[in-house]
Amino acid sequence: MAASDLSAPVGRGAANHRPDVLVVQKLLLARGYAIQGGADGACGDSTVGAIVDFQSDFLRKPDGVVDPGGTTWRALSAGYPDLTGKPPPPSDNLLKLLPRPASTAINQGLTAVSNAYVLGKLGQPLLAGGYNTLCQEPTNPKLRNNLARESVGPFRVWGLAPAVQSLKAVMADIAKQQPAVYAGLGTQGMMCCRLVRGSTTAISNHSWGTAVDLTLNGVLDARGDDKVFYGLTLIAPIFQRHGWFWGAGFRTEDGMHFEGSKALFDTWVAALK
Repeated sequence: MAASDLSAPVGRGAANHRPDVLVVQKLLLARGYAIQGGADGACGDSTVGAIVDFQSDFLRKPDGVVDPGGTTWRALSAGYPDLTGKPPPPSDNLLKLLPRPASTAINQGLTAVSNAYVLGKLGQPLLAGGYNTLCQEPTNPKLRNNLARESVGPFRVWGLAPAVQSLKAVMADIAKQQPAVYAGLGTQGMMCCRLVRGSTTAISNHSWGTAVDLTLNGVLDARGDDKVFYGLTLIAPIFQRHGWFWGAGFRTEDGMHFEGSKALFDTWVAALK
């Protein structure tokens, strides 16, 4: 496969060479499009469906195929050189690592929600339990009835409907106030029923679709190194103004993570069906 392209088409009725399929799947997942089984190199119905969903944002007649060098490939691969093999764009300061801000300087006036609080409001996402480190889809029917899957601007998410709408407003402000950061934003996911990383008991707030993990220029800020990307420091105040709590303030630094604060979460619960 050429460093900057696919060797053959991927998708419905295409050649679907495994290395090509893996690249396309990783790019779709990075943009928030769900694929059953994740990036496994096999182009099944779920992968084709994700391609069609992605194409629906810019093509009048989505065909479920990603052609080498074509419109869909250019749109899909833009901003993700680490996944495509392209040489990285000229370096800027957005990925520069800075010491995480003091806890007193961020999340001012905001409180993170505890497991107990969310469970009391929304119940168990997985009715039969069985949480682990892998993403699972929720089985709680009330929660599922209040989920939304749509584009929030630079990427697509699946999460609690009012949280998705709030995230869309955050992204609109980022586009106006920090366009360079906005251009490089992607996601590692929103709705994901699993345990908190490193824990055997605590349920991640992703399990209710009330948190989002971000990438910047296709790169994920490392968790727990007490450093954060400069670009994330530029948009954290915008998230805060909308009531989102920044994970850089957790005991274990998680700079790529944003979640609804308690006050914002309460407004989301009040808006549920």
